[in-house]
Amino acid sequence: MDISGKLVKLRAFRPADAQPITEALADPEIVSNLANWSWGPYGLNDAQEFLSRRDPSHLAWAIECLADGTLVGATGLQEIDVRNRHCEWGIWIGPKSRWGHGYGSEACQLAVGFAFRQLGMEKVWLYVYEGNDRGRRAYEKAGFKVEGTLQRHVFQNGRFITVHLMAVFSDHPLYAVS
Repeated sequence: MDISGKLVKLRAFRPADAQPITEALADPEIVSNLANWSWGPYGLNDAQEFLSRRDPSHLAWAIECLADGTLVGATGLQEIDVRNRHCEWGIWIGPKSRWGHGYGSEACQLAVGFAFRQLGMEKVWLYVYEGNDRGRRAYEKAGFKVEGTLQRHVFQNGRFITVHLMAVFSDHPLYAVS
């Protein structure tokens, strides 16, 4: 199912997305803030495998720019807990030339809004790495607040990383169902 805004459309991944995914994830600045990203260079075969083995328990979308039809990132909901009505949300935008244009903000509103309105979630949460100030500011702008800090929680690229757990609730004004 496609979900459209004014700037972007969240849509199913296509085989043709493998190349732009590979190019975006070749940038260390993009992947350095992706949770549990510990493998080395990400090649075309990796992207093709990712596209072919989608996990049915996760909702994942390509983020497509409506102005030019190009893939500008990916977003999704995972760890969907129907009983307790919460799930994890994740996103990446790339290449970096696409940063700062509002694509991530709108993709957040679309995906998180979907979690609240269509899935009936009460809470959507995410992890943000210590030092990812740009991401943290974007998440705060989208209504997320820090709920806790997990010291030295992730071991990635030979070092431990502190992680902040952030969350937003369904009654937040950006997402409230009227």
